[in-house]
Amino acid sequence: MSNNSTPSDPSAQNNPAEGPGISAQSARDMLQEAGRLGAASRAGASWPHITMLLGLSAISSLSLISFWLVGRFDQSLISIPLIAMLIWLGIFMVVMMVFGRSTKQGFSKRWIRFMAIWAALWIVGVGLGTTIAIDTLWFTLLVSGAITLNALVATWLEAQK
Repeated sequence: MSNNSTPSDPSAQNNPAEGPGISAQSARDMLQEAGRLGAASRAGASWPHITMLLGLSAISSLSLISFWLVGRFDQSLISIPLIAMLIWLGIFMVVMMVFGRSTKQGFSKRWIRFMAIWAALWIVGVGLGTTIAIDTLWFTLLVSGAITLNALVATWLEAQK
């Protein structure tokens, strides 16, 4: 018995290089479609995460201003902007987790860097803004602006990838 594959051999029919299969044009079309789908999936990959970053930055910067305003009137009302912030944070997190199925290459490093900057600014804003700089509106606005700038830079860089 010969070891050569013949057209009647079932293993030859499963290997397009050795037997009947798709045409060269069909293979090119499939590769082109795969490339198009890959590009489309990369193009929209980080938008749920970008939305989370923008939302987090928006509620953070606005909450710092709200905390300052509450401190001017009645500090017992601090829970109102804090609860509103946490509700919106939950909404943004759910959107990111439900729709954020893939990310672009290098996203984790960029995300960690921008989230670390956000966290540092948030800690400074809340920590100093509710103690040492409690009566200083310019400090609150400066930290709020820095959080906004961080989000804009992060969004711009991520959207361009």
